[in-house]
Amino acid sequence: MGDDKIDYYIDKYSGSLRDVTLCYLINRESSKVLLALKKRGFGVGKLNGVGGKLKEGESIEEAMLRETKEEINVELTSYRKVATINFYFGGTKPNPDFNQRVHVYIGDEWNGTPSESEEMKPEWFDTNSIPLDMMWDDDKYWLPYVLKGKTVDASFLFGDSNKVIDMKISYKHGSE
Repeated sequence: MGDDKIDYYIDKYSGSLRDVTLCYLINRESSKVLLALKKRGFGVGKLNGVGGKLKEGESIEEAMLRETKEEINVELTSYRKVATINFYFGGTKPNPDFNQRVHVYIGDEWNGTPSESEEMKPEWFDTNSIPLDMMWDDDKYWLPYVLKGKTVDASFLFGDSNKVIDMKISYKHGSE
């Protein structure tokens, strides 16, 4: 990393990023995080949090709550925003249509039991042994920190094969 390719993408595309949501349920008592296997669409075959695109007229928070209900059948009752992450897709064939600003939340309390949907298959994992090799390449740079209470602001540039080729990231304590 570090040849500042990310700066070019930030300058050129930051004004046109699509807002999307992402939420991770955390069971603090058992030190577990809920990840879900994406069964269709963008990111199929990868483990991730739950979330997606905003519908017309919907706020980011409303979209996160709706997506969580649709994808794993739970209604969040306590949650907080922990990260804003910009994703840019470059490589030999850049695809700005995939560029997005992801608003990441942690859900601490909810009603219902996480269950499989047409889109996602949820599974609990120990927060100290997350299967990062089954997730997006960027997750290793920020998700463990978020799970330990930090907040993150980041930008990632993906190249070919959806591998991170450049990034900018800042970590803060959750209360800052």
